[in-house]
Amino acid sequence: MSPSIPAGRRTGPLARVLALAIGAVLVLGGCGSGESGKTATEAKAGGASDSFPVDIKHAHGTTTIKAKPKRIVTLSWMSLDVVAALGTVPVGVDEQWGGDKDGYTPWFRTQVEKLGGPLPETLKYGDAGEIDFEQILSLEPDLIIGLYSGITDVDYKRLAEIAPTLPYLKKPWDGGTWQEMTRTIGKAMGEEKKAEGLVEDVGGQLAAVSVAHPEFKDKTFTYAVALTPGSTEVGLYLDYDARVRLLTEIGFRNTPSMSTIAATAKGTNWYGGVSLEKLDTIEADVVVAWANAPAEVTYSLKDPLFSRWKPIAAKKYAFVQDPQLAMATSGPTVLSIPWGLERYVPMLADAVAGKGNTGAGS
Repeated sequence: MSPSIPAGRRTGPLARVLALAIGAVLVLGGCGSGESGKTATEAKAGGASDSFPVDIKHAHGTTTIKAKPKRIVTLSWMSLDVVAALGTVPVGVDEQWGGDKDGYTPWFRTQVEKLGGPLPETLKYGDAGEIDFEQILSLEPDLIIGLYSGITDVDYKRLAEIAPTLPYLKKPWDGGTWQEMTRTIGKAMGEEKKAEGLVEDVGGQLAAVSVAHPEFKDKTFTYAVALTPGSTEVGLYLDYDARVRLLTEIGFRNTPSMSTIAATAKGTNWYGGVSLEKLDTIEADVVVAWANAPAEVTYSLKDPLFSRWKPIAAKKYAFVQDPQLAMATSGPTVLSIPWGLERYVPMLADAVAGKGNTGAGS
C-alpha cells in the first residue's frame, strides 16, 4: 500500500508528498549531551537566567541548554509554530506542506508578522533527503529542534556539533501530543510559564468545541486516506497519530477496531492497511479522510467496496482535501489549531449529521 499523505515524517523537503512508508526502527541510545562544538553564537546568547541551564532527555541522550536561545533552527513539522508562538522567530525552518509560494503556512506567517519578522530561511535537502549541515551551520543557531522528525543517530551527532539539538523524545516521527511539544520547547526556551498559558488557552478552545457540539461525544471514528486508482486497501491511521489525537480532544472516540488496524502496521509506520474486502470489520460511526486531490475523493466515493462501507453509505464522512487544512489538522499546534477549528468543525458536524462533506468548500 502506498497512498499519499501530507509529508512530514521524513528529513527531505516537506513540499514533497510522501508515500506511506518509513524504514525500520532507528537506533536509539545514549550518545552525547549536545554540548560539544559550542559556537560563538552560544557565547553571545546572554547570561544564564534563572531557568538555565536546563537538561532535556530524549531518544539519543540528554541535551543541555546553558542559556536562553536566540537563534533557533527547526526541522520538520510543528516545532516552528511553537517557537514563534513563544515569541521567537526561528532563523531556519523546513518548507511546510500546504504553505504559500514561499513555503509558509498562513498561521505561521501571521505570527511572524505579529513579532515583526523577518521570515526565516527555508532549509535545503539533498535528493535523498539529506540534511544540509553546512546551511544549518551558516545560520549560527544556538538551538536546533526536531521533535517531530526522524533524525538518525548519525544526524543527531552532526547536528549536536553545531548547537544543542532536541530530536524526537521517544521514537521517530512521534513528537508527543501538541501539549507535550509546547511544554518541551517552552522549557528549552526558558518560556515555561508562557508555554503553559498557550496550552491552557488552546485547550480551552478545544473544550469549547466539545460543549458547542455535544453530538460529537463518543461518536466512534477512524481516520483514513482517500483511495487512488488501483488501491486494494485503505490506509487507516493509528491512535498515536496527531490528527487522530486531535479528534479525540473534541469528543470523538477512536474506533474499537484499532487493534485490527494496528496489527497490519509495519515497523515504525503510523498507519495500517485494511483490505477493501474487509472494511466492514472496521467499526466507525464517522470516517474522516485525507485526500491529495479532488479526484481522489470522487474515486473513493465511486469505488464499489468503499462506498458500501457502513459510514460511507450513510454519508457520515468528511474529506480534508485543502492542503492548508490538512497541514493544520495533521500537525496540530498552538498556532494551527485555532486556525483550523473554524474550518474543520463544520465539516465534522456535517459528517455526524450524515451530510457527507467532501471538503470542496473548505
